[in-house]
Amino acid sequence: MEPEERQELSPGAHQVHETIVPILESVDAVVYAAVGVVFLVAALGMLGFSLVSFPANLHSVGFALAVVTPVNDLLLVMIIMEVLRTVISYLQEHGTSLQPFLFVAAISATRRILAIGAQMNVAAGTLSPDKFREFMIDLSANAGAILAIALALYLLARNPASPDITV
Repeated sequence: MEPEERQELSPGAHQVHETIVPILESVDAVVYAAVGVVFLVAALGMLGFSLVSFPANLHSVGFALAVVTPVNDLLLVMIIMEVLRTVISYLQEHGTSLQPFLFVAAISATRRILAIGAQMNVAAGTLSPDKFREFMIDLSANAGAILAIALALYLLARNPASPDITV
């Protein structure tokens, strides 16, 4: 498909295009940079919180849940950092690809699986059959999502010429 030819702009429209668009692009970059800084601060804060809260969790909830909690927290840090990487990529290339969002989705589904496992561990023998069924459906849906995401990542890797999303 041939790209559409640009229409000639009227002198007034050309002047607006030459003055307003660069200003908007600069403001866009500033906003993305600010969002990136907030993501970085959030990731560092979550990392610090996870490290500081681990000893207290170890004493209050036991070893198994105390280990699951920081793993869940660290996966959240990874999600935040992956989104930050996407913001940085956008600032550098003025576009992004689908791959970082698939990584975020896979990590999110993994976090949900860990959370369900922790909830089931806490509930142990007190789970009703309905609640158990609900957990199994949730686990199955997240496992299916991970498989679909893995397939999408595989297909993207096989076709590196696939177009990036430009915004």
